[in-house]
Amino acid sequence: MPPKPFRIAVPDAKLESLRQKLEAATLPDELDNAEWQMGVPLDKIKRLTAHWRDRFDWREQERKLNDNFTQFTLPVSVSGFDDLEIHYLHHTSSTVEAIPLLFLHGWPGSFIEATKVIPLLTVGDNNKPAFHVVAPSLPNFGFSSAVKKRGFGLNQYAEAMHGVMMALGYKEYAIQGGDWGAFIARTMARKYPDQVKAIHINFFPMSLPRPWQSPILFFQSLLTVPFSSEKKAYLATILQYITKGSGYLIQQSTRPQTIGYALQDSPVALLAWIYDKLHQWADDYPWTDDEILTWVSIYLFSTAGPAASTRIYYESSEDGSTWETTSKPAPAGVKVGVAQFKKELMKYPLSWTQMLGSVVQATEYPRGGHFAAWEVPDLLVDDVKSFFSKGGPAYEAVLGKDGF
Repeated sequence: MPPKPFRIAVPDAKLESLRQKLEAATLPDELDNAEWQMGVPLDKIKRLTAHWRDRFDWREQERKLNDNFTQFTLPVSVSGFDDLEIHYLHHTSSTVEAIPLLFLHGWPGSFIEATKVIPLLTVGDNNKPAFHVVAPSLPNFGFSSAVKKRGFGLNQYAEAMHGVMMALGYKEYAIQGGDWGAFIARTMARKYPDQVKAIHINFFPMSLPRPWQSPILFFQSLLTVPFSSEKKAYLATILQYITKGSGYLIQQSTRPQTIGYALQDSPVALLAWIYDKLHQWADDYPWTDDEILTWVSIYLFSTAGPAASTRIYYESSEDGSTWETTSKPAPAGVKVGVAQFKKELMKYPLSWTQMLGSVVQATEYPRGGHFAAWEVPDLLVDDVKSFFSKGGPAYEAVLGKDGF
């Protein structure tokens, strides 16, 4: 089936339901001077709830997305599952030899993260490449369809995303991904090395050993291995994440259905759950209220509903695909580029990136956080373009001698 043009059109009834729920919302108290130590401060949620109820204009955000970005849906087959309807942005460059690039988001992101980088990626010059950008909503996210059957882990996400690129006629392509997008990119590199010629990731957990599965063993190793103070500083970010920032990970990896009731029924619960990460994982990015509420509204109005997005944690943990992805390198023929930003969740010495596969570019940046495509789109795009530029380490990796 050919792609179908798509425009976001949230029914009026959903907007009215949201208004009523915000009107009826009851909020907890909080301890004095709690600030951010125990979660999102009460005054932040009060302000955002009032703005969402009284001033936020979803129709305006919907119009901007529809008018500025070309959207489609496409049916994709995944072995053992019903066909999925995948929503995606598709912007082609006027440069004839532009490189096909699959942009993959994670949680709590969405296709919206691509909207800042698409205008930068689709233009090039004599030395820097341009890209044809495909930015899907992952299954269970955004305006892609829901998965209705157990067992949809990283291998299935990889199959679905590869199916999109094959359906669009891109027989060779590159991938850029952060968060789950980086996990899926690494999985796709292993499964489809004849088509996935290069991946660029800005998040790269690795099993050395598995810090989120064996934290005691991991930190015992720090006492026996003579790490430098610089390397210990990197690893301290992992300890901080495990001890102070991974509660959501444990919940969504073990009991996603339980938290799903709150996320589905209460827009305020969904707001707090997502805003906590937008604040904590960004590098002092000056989020506006409209930005926050647009991100959260995409989850609230998503085709599958906000609870569905948490299942990637459970399924990828249960089937072992998370462990497989973090412990196995990409095939030697796939070029790998890495960008590590200042406030990433878990930071590693760049010298360790060689365990990811054929890493030919690894760069550390003094600003930016987990949402690099949104926070510092200029830096992320420059890094991607350097990766593929003339004289760059992945030049001609995708299109060979017929490259840009």
